[in-house]
Amino acid sequence: MTNINQDPRFQYFATKEPKETAGVLLQRAASFYNTLEANSYLEKLQRMWQFYHGQYNSGFGFGHSVTFGGEQGELVQLPVNHFRNIAQNMINMITNNRPVLEARAVNTDYKSTAQTYLANSILDYYMREKDLEKYIYKATEMAVVLGSGFLKMEWNATGGERFDYDEERGEFNYDGELEFSVLSPFDVVVDGTKENWDMDWILTRSFKNRYDIMAKYPELSEKIMAMPSKLDMNIYRMAMFSNDDTDDIPVYEFYHKPTESVPGGRYMQFLSSDLVVLDTDMPYREIPIFRITSGEYMGTPYGYSPMFDIYPIQESINSIYGTIMTNIDAVGVQNIWVPRGSDISVSDLSGGMNLIESDQKPEGINLTNTPEEVFKFLDDMVNAAEVISGVNSVARGNPPASLESGTALALVQAMALQYMSHLQQNYVSLLEDAGTSLVNILKDFAMTPKTIQLVGKNNRPYLKEFTGDDLGSINRVIVDIGNPLAKTTAGKVQIAEQLLQMKMIKSPEQYFQVLNTGRLEPVFQGEITESLLIQAENEKLMEGEFVQATAMDKHTLHINEHRNVINDPDLRKDITLVQNVQEHIQEHLNFLRNTDPGLLAIIGEQPLPPLGGSQPNPAPPEGPPVASLESSSLEETLGQPTGDIETGSEVLAQAAGKLVPQIPSPPPPFEDLEVIPGEG
Repeated sequence: MTNINQDPRFQYFATKEPKETAGVLLQRAASFYNTLEANSYLEKLQRMWQFYHGQYNSGFGFGHSVTFGGEQGELVQLPVNHFRNIAQNMINMITNNRPVLEARAVNTDYKSTAQTYLANSILDYYMREKDLEKYIYKATEMAVVLGSGFLKMEWNATGGERFDYDEERGEFNYDGELEFSVLSPFDVVVDGTKENWDMDWILTRSFKNRYDIMAKYPELSEKIMAMPSKLDMNIYRMAMFSNDDTDDIPVYEFYHKPTESVPGGRYMQFLSSDLVVLDTDMPYREIPIFRITSGEYMGTPYGYSPMFDIYPIQESINSIYGTIMTNIDAVGVQNIWVPRGSDISVSDLSGGMNLIESDQKPEGINLTNTPEEVFKFLDDMVNAAEVISGVNSVARGNPPASLESGTALALVQAMALQYMSHLQQNYVSLLEDAGTSLVNILKDFAMTPKTIQLVGKNNRPYLKEFTGDDLGSINRVIVDIGNPLAKTTAGKVQIAEQLLQMKMIKSPEQYFQVLNTGRLEPVFQGEITESLLIQAENEKLMEGEFVQATAMDKHTLHINEHRNVINDPDLRKDITLVQNVQEHIQEHLNFLRNTDPGLLAIIGEQPLPPLGGSQPNPAPPEGPPVASLESSSLEETLGQPTGDIETGSEVLAQAAGKLVPQIPSPPPPFEDLEVIPGEG
């Protein structure tokens, strides 16, 4: 049987020798760009980039100024950038709330549950400290303006902190670190004939300093040094015109996922077709390139954005503003009309005013009266841009006068979020895919302990060590979108007020944390910790171990949860298990009977009376002995030994079920205290 990977007629390009594969990839990249250029897609992206940055005129100059056109410079060109403002509002409405990623485990046992809380903290660390949140924002910005944006994630084995020294190689070893970058549609090459974004392979391009690459591959220094820089190559990229020198050269990375034809997948890094620096199996579980789009060109893998539709509207807005400004600029200064032969003398007055004397009254011509239809059409164009983008005037900070109540404004803003639900769903998918890949990369590559700074209770930082094994049970990261109203300030205030009324917020810090972040986890942090403790205790009980209770446990909750351990009829056959559970529950009951009632009140527990309904006798007050009265009938009446009773009135009080409280003796006066030299 013929081996198709050895027969050139049937060999897949991704299985060829490194130089051959690199050559095919560069050819496919050239064809990819040619196709986009032939369909005017690259030109569209270039013009979108220019408009977003206020560059409306031809050439490389930016349009942040009033310019003049026409044959004699009589036409005023006044750019007013609604385009960028609408795009920024779209981006902010999706990303203004700090995303919260939640890890999910395969099982629900204590170890897996505890790993989810560790994973959540790690995800929060990378979002906060390693700027993953900023990279996601940039990718979202590209998706809104250019139709699609890409987040790239990779493991740098020589990054992170040093942990030892390899004497044999004479090099330091590092614990490694995750690195992130953002790629534009100009930097990602795929099979453009696909009908969706289900890619077997992806080719990316980034620019890196040639000297850093030479330091990593010193044996290739001469070839790397001879490579042209990115300015010397005719390649598509986002940039301003520049004649400056640069040491950056393009670096290509090829990712092929495991398939039937490429079982182990493939990863290549190369600088040109004859300069391949790395070739190996796919080191990651999935291709670490994550895409976000505002929309799709149906039947293609290319992104689409509502801003494409706003582009001609912005051109119209600029034209209308130019028309109004041209009229004002040309005839803004009033002209005086007088008939020929009029006898008019003009004398100047101080301050620049003119005194006009004539037999006939001069008549002024008001040429600056721009037709009302022009201003109405301008408003219509702005409104059309808002309708197409879904960013209404409320979201842009210009609410109509008819909306006065805060609830109505919040509702209108929430409707704008609902309109952009597709972009929001893609944003959530990006977060989930990137979070899952982040955890998987740490599981596979974080072999040595990594120390990260986490945020604990009341935002207090603390250090935590972990390895990839500590995340072994995590298989997925999810993001809960929630109610769009809760993403607005008014919605957060409403949630915080309701929690406050329900007495679920116990401190001002918790209230302001919910108000500022919208996160509810800090409010329930104590309950979550207690739940984890109970889950761990139940697992130990089922393993035949005895668990120790403490006076500060939530005893009622513990008892109700521990009894579930022996709800299974089969488990009740295990005498040791049943005995351990009952003894542990009895411990909680004993604490409810014998613990200081003040402590139980603080932790929200109701003390239980001692067995038999008796109350312990208060300790007799210090002082001289008192007379005692012994009575068996009294003991029967009280249901307990009477002991030494101080007075007959106290006997009657106890018999009536009312105990007269003992008044403690006053403390001794200061002059009676003995002072010991040398002690406070």
